[in-house]
Amino acid sequence: MKGKAQGRAEGKAEGKVEGKAEEGAKSILLVLTARGFHVPEDARVRITSCTDLAQLETWLTRAATAHTLDDLFI
Repeated sequence: MKGKAQGRAEGKAEGKVEGKAEEGAKSILLVLTARGFHVPEDARVRITSCTDLAQLETWLTRAATAHTLDDLFI
């Protein structure tokens, strides 16, 4: 029983991280689109496949001030 509860707790925690990553990626793409950037498929995949919340936060901050899409990934 204890193992099942631990497994559920771990799964729930993973789900929360995945959800936050998805929302972070969505926010980045929204900011870039609102600023008039065309986001090519390779950049879109790179953003949406990232699960590192700190990296996504960095990209979101850069998305707000980037002059080019390359500025996002420096």
